[in-house]
Amino acid sequence: MEEISNFEMILGQEIVNLERFIVKNPLGTNEFWSEWQAKIGQIVITKAAIKKSIKLHKEKLSKEDIEKLNALLESYKEIAEYLELLRQTALKVKGIDVDSWDIFDGIEGENEDDLPF
Repeated sequence: MEEISNFEMILGQEIVNLERFIVKNPLGTNEFWSEWQAKIGQIVITKAAIKKSIKLHKEKLSKEDIEKLNALLESYKEIAEYLELLRQTALKVKGIDVDSWDIFDGIEGENEDDLPF
């Protein structure tokens, strides 16, 4: 029996944690849009919570904690890009051509340069 490395265990846990953002309902259905909206809401709230926590507690956080939070924000940005791709695809299937929307940064009107770390 092959032993699972610590890295493999961490990676597996991260995958399980992020799988909740996979949209499972059929593309373009009412259920799809409800699920999509809920997942976008989770991204926006999580981003806001992380940024607020950093702003309020930056002096108390270790460099390692800040790096972890930065990596977490980057993961959420990638998930937001996935959700945007789904949105565009669902609308294109209905014959609606749309411009790209930066969900992660566009909601607050911020750029990555505004991040506090």
